[in-house]
Amino acid sequence: VNATFTERSERTEFFANIDLWVNSLTLIFQLGLTGRMMKHLGIVPVLTFLAVLSAIGFALLAMYPIIAIFVAVQVARRVSNFAFTRPAREVLFTRLNREDRYKAKNVIDTVIYRSGDQIGSWGYTGLVWLGLSLTAISWIAVPLCMIWAGLSIWLAKQKQPH
Repeated sequence: VNATFTERSERTEFFANIDLWVNSLTLIFQLGLTGRMMKHLGIVPVLTFLAVLSAIGFALLAMYPIIAIFVAVQVARRVSNFAFTRPAREVLFTRLNREDRYKAKNVIDTVIYRSGDQIGSWGYTGLVWLGLSLTAISWIAVPLCMIWAGLSIWLAKQKQPH
């Protein structure tokens, strides 16, 4: 993005447009598609969708490291997270009693998300420091996303009645 947009105002406008697309598409999908997907497909594909989409997105970024692919992947991942993955994740908590659900969600929202953000930032910085290109880092992300997909499937199946 810095290479494409040299002015700070251009970068701000660029990211604002991404946010506009993400928010608009998320609203449309949440109103018309998320509930239907959960009802007809079940929680497994809905919860796993973002991980698989991310693997495909990182592979595309590795093969075609251009700004248009970056934007498409960024928008698709964020929309998928807000429209599908977050609602599906909330379903996982329905088996817990109110107190346990409150405690678990607080730990996940504060400790897990913030730690994940920090580890991701350090990991990226470390890989760049080691001399890896964005293409190489994208390829490293693909199998990690597939592990994430496997964990999503496992978690979703834990939710399903036996």
